[in-house]
Amino acid sequence: MFSVPPNTESSNNANANIKQELLNYYASLAMHHPDLIIAFSPQGEILSKNKDSIGKFLGLPSMDEVDLMDLIPKSYKDTLIGAFQKALHGVSERHEIAMEEYSKREIIHACLTFVPIWGSDKINGVYIIIEDTSQIKELAEELKKHKTHLIAAQKVASVGSWEYIIPDDDLFCSPSFYEIFGLPKSEDVTMNKLLLRYIHPDDRDKTSSIYKLALREGKSYKVDYRIYHERNENKLRYLRVQAEVLWQNNAPWKLIGVVMDYTEEKNLEIELRNTLNSMVHMFNNLDGGIWMKEFNTNKVTLASEQLVDLLQIPLEKIYEDPAVWENIIHPDFRDKVFQKQDQLMAGKPIKHKYKIICGDHSTKWVYDQTIPWVNDDGRITHLFGVLVDITDEKQMQDHLRYISTHDEITDLPNQQSLHETVDKLINEDQPFAILHLDLDRFNVINHSLGYQVGDMVIHQLAERLREIVPSTGYLARLNNNDFVMILQQYNGKEEVFELAQKTIQSIGKALMVKDYELHITTSVGISFYPEDGTNKLRLLENAYSALYHAKQQGSNNYQFYSFSRDISSYKKFLLEKDMRRAIVNEEFELYYQPQVEAATGRIKGAEALIRWNHRDWGMVPPNEFIPLAEENHLIHHISDWVIRKTCAQLWRWREAGYPLIPISINLSPIRLLKRGLVELVEGQLALYRIPASMLEIEITESSLLKNEIGVLKTLEELRKLGIKIAIDDFGTGYASLNYLHEFEADIIKIDQIFIQNITSANKKDAAIVSAVMHLAKEIGMQIVAEGVEEKAQYEFLKERNCDLIQGYYFSKPVPLPDFEELLHEGYLIPKENQKQDMPLKDRRESTRYQFHHWLKGKLIISEYDKQEIELGSAKILIKDISLKGIKIITSVILPVPSDMAFEFSFSIMGESYSLTGSPVWQQETKQSYVIYGIQFHTGEEEKLSELMEKLTKLKDDNEELPDTDFFTGNPCTYLGNSQAY
Repeated sequence: MFSVPPNTESSNNANANIKQELLNYYASLAMHHPDLIIAFSPQGEILSKNKDSIGKFLGLPSMDEVDLMDLIPKSYKDTLIGAFQKALHGVSERHEIAMEEYSKREIIHACLTFVPIWGSDKINGVYIIIEDTSQIKELAEELKKHKTHLIAAQKVASVGSWEYIIPDDDLFCSPSFYEIFGLPKSEDVTMNKLLLRYIHPDDRDKTSSIYKLALREGKSYKVDYRIYHERNENKLRYLRVQAEVLWQNNAPWKLIGVVMDYTEEKNLEIELRNTLNSMVHMFNNLDGGIWMKEFNTNKVTLASEQLVDLLQIPLEKIYEDPAVWENIIHPDFRDKVFQKQDQLMAGKPIKHKYKIICGDHSTKWVYDQTIPWVNDDGRITHLFGVLVDITDEKQMQDHLRYISTHDEITDLPNQQSLHETVDKLINEDQPFAILHLDLDRFNVINHSLGYQVGDMVIHQLAERLREIVPSTGYLARLNNNDFVMILQQYNGKEEVFELAQKTIQSIGKALMVKDYELHITTSVGISFYPEDGTNKLRLLENAYSALYHAKQQGSNNYQFYSFSRDISSYKKFLLEKDMRRAIVNEEFELYYQPQVEAATGRIKGAEALIRWNHRDWGMVPPNEFIPLAEENHLIHHISDWVIRKTCAQLWRWREAGYPLIPISINLSPIRLLKRGLVELVEGQLALYRIPASMLEIEITESSLLKNEIGVLKTLEELRKLGIKIAIDDFGTGYASLNYLHEFEADIIKIDQIFIQNITSANKKDAAIVSAVMHLAKEIGMQIVAEGVEEKAQYEFLKERNCDLIQGYYFSKPVPLPDFEELLHEGYLIPKENQKQDMPLKDRRESTRYQFHHWLKGKLIISEYDKQEIELGSAKILIKDISLKGIKIITSVILPVPSDMAFEFSFSIMGESYSLTGSPVWQQETKQSYVIYGIQFHTGEEEKLSELMEKLTKLKDDNEELPDTDFFTGNPCTYLGNSQAY
C-alpha cells in the first residue's frame, strides 16, 4: 500500500526474521486493541491486522475486504504517504480524514495514527492505528447544534437582540429592542447614536470604553447601563447587554448581542438595599409603619411603633389579632385589595393605594408595599411590608386635580373638564345638547376698564349662568369670554332653544361693577348629539361654527348647527358633504373677467374666478363654498388646484397662439400661512415654462391682518420670483395706508363699494377714490377699479388715468370658451346699457297680476335626489303672479334648471296657497338676492283660477288687497335673516 523503492541489500532470510519479529510485537500490542491496527513493512506491505475485515470495522455494508487507499480521497494521500515516511524515520503523527463510501451516500470519519515499529537497532515497519470517529463526529455536530439553539433561545426570550457589522457600521435590531428603548420602529438607530444619545450620560464613558475594546481586541463583553425611556415619560430604565464577537479574516467582524431590561428587579434591589441600610433610622423616625408576618399562619412577627399612630390600634392587638389587617380596609376597596393578594401567592411584590378605617373610625389613605420573602427552596415564608399614610398627599392631589379642571375666577369646570365630560356622555350614548356662549365685544371692557373689572364681570355672569343651568346640566368656562353649557334629559329641542333665549336675556340684564353700569350681550351656538357629531371634537367644532354664524348675524342671538331647519342650511350641508368628492373629481371650473385698459379698451389682463359645477345645485359661486372649504381645512387643495389650472391654461394659450396676458388669482388668507406655497408656484411656472410676470396673486387686507409677519414673508418670497402682488378690496381694511408703507405691493384694486357711489351726490367716495389713485400713481403702483358697471363710473376713472377697468360695463365673468373669443378680438367695447331684459321665458302668455308691494312667501324643497325630505323653509318675496307662475326674489341660490321638487306657499286675502313649480330663469342683482322666474307644474293653475279672477276684479276696481301680508321695506333686511347654520 505505502510502497517504497526496494532495498537491494536485504535478503529473503532477513525479511523472514523481520516478519517473525513484527508478528511477536503485534501479538503483544494489538490483539485486543478496540481500534483497527495494521502493521506495515517498510515497503508498505500489510504484514498483519487485528481485525478480520477493514470494511467491516469501518461499518461499510456488505464488504469483506477493502483496499484502504481506495477509500482515502486524493487530497489526503500525499499527506498520509508523508506521515508514513516520517514514521520510518522515527516520527509519529496523527491525522483526521473523511472518507467517502463507495455508494456515495455516507461519509466515514477516521483518525489515523502513524507509529514506527522499532527493532533492536532499526525501524522494522510502521503501525497505523485507525479509529472510526464517525459517531463521535456526529455527536459533536449534534451537540453544537443543540448548544446553538439553546443559546439563541435564552437570548431571544423576553429580550432584544441586535447585530452590528463592524466594517459597514450597520446596526440591525429586533422589534423588542425598539420596545425596550421606547423608540419607534422607523427610528434610524446607529451604534454611534446608541452610545452618545440613548445611554445615560453617566454610563456613556464606561460603555464606550468596553465597546471600543471589543472592536480593537475582539473580546466579548457584558455591561450594564441606564437609559431614559423615550416613550414612557423619559423614565429611567436599567439594561444589561451581552455581546459576542465574531471574527473574519483574522479581525473582529461582527458583534452579536442581546439586551435585557431588568428595571423592575433593579428597582426592587435598590429599594431593599436602602431599606436594609436604613432600617434602624427608618424604624425610629419614619411615619410609615413597618411590619412582617408569617406567610402560612398570618402571625405578625414585627410591627413598628408608627403603626399605632397610623392605624389608631394598640400594638398588642396588632400582634394578637391577625384579622386586624382585613378589618381596617374600607369596604369600597376590599375586593380590589384582595385581588392584589394573588400576586403575592405567585411570589410577586405588590404596591397599591387604598382607604382604611382606623380604630378611632377616621378614614385615611395609605400606600401599601408588600414583598414576599422566599427561602432557598423557593417557598414563601414571610411577608414584609410598609404602610404609609398618604392622606395629605391624596388631598393635595385631589386639590391639584380640582385646580387643573376648574377655572380660577369662576370656580367653574374648565376646558379639560369639558372634554372629559363630553367623552363620558358620548360613551353613555344618550342625547345631549352643547351650547357655546361668547360674550360680544368683551375685549372692549378689558381694554377700557382693565382686566380687574373684566374678571369681576365674568364672575357675576358666571353666577347668573349657574342659576339658569338645570340641575342635570353642566356649565364650564373655556377662556376669557367663552362659556359652554351641556343640557341632558331635555324634552324636545324647543327646550334647548328656550334655554338659549333665556341665557341671552339673563346676560343682557344690566350689571354694576365698581360704579360702572354695563350692558353685555352674548351669542350662542348649539350642536346636538348624535345628530351633529358622534365624537367630542366634531360636536364642539359644530357648536363653535354655529356660534360663529350667530356672530355674523349681528350677535345677541342663537344659532344651531343643523341642515334641516331651512334651505340655506340644507344646501350648506350638502355642499360640505360633497366637497371632498368635488376636489377628487375636479368639479370646479375657472371663469375669467377681463381687465381692460381704460384709454384704449384693450384687454390687458383678467381675473380667474372659481366656480363649482355641482351636479344638483348647478354653478355654485365661490362665496357659498369657499367659507366651507376654509372651515373644513380643504381650502389648501382648492387654492393649489387654481394655481395649477391657471399655469396650465397659460401654457395652452401660448401653444394655441393666443397672446399671453397676466392672470390674477385670489388666494385665501389661510393658504398664505401654510408652508409650500412658494415652492408650488415656482414649480408650476417651471413645469409650464410660464414667465412669472404672467401670474398675479390677489390678497385682501384681511389676509395681512391674519398674520402680518408670516403673510408678508410669504408675499415677499413670491415677489422675488417675479410674481406681482395685488391688494384686493383696497380701502375696506383697518390699516390700508400702513400696509402700503410696510409692504411693497404692485397693484391696488379699489373696492367696488367706493366705485358704485363715485357719481352720486355724496362726494366722499369720489374724493376717496381720487386720493387713492393719486397716491398709487405717486408710489408707482398700478390701479385696477373693480365693479365698474356704468358709463359715468367709467368716465370718472378714465379722466383720472385709472390703468385698468374690471366690471360688468365691459364684461361679466365668462367661461373659458367665451373668454378665448374675447382674447382673439383683443379689445372690448363698453356696454352702454347694463339694464337686462327679462328672459323670454318670463313672458308668460297668461295675465300677470303685479303686486304694489312685496308679497311674503316661503320656499320649501320637498324632494331631493328622488327622495322626499323634511326641511324648514326659506323666505321669498313675490313680485307678480299668474296662472302659469310667479316671479320671486330670495337670498337662496337655486339651480336652474333643476330636478328638485319645490313648493311655494303664500297667503292672499286670508286664503293659503301651496303650489309646486321649478325655476326656469334667474337674474343676478347688485344686492344679496337673486330674481327667479317660477313656472308652476301642470295642474296647479286650477288652484289659482278663482284667485286670478278676484285679483283681476280688484285691479279693475283699483282696490287694495285685504288680509294680505306684504313687506314694504328693503328686501335685503327681510331675506338676509337666517335662523339656522
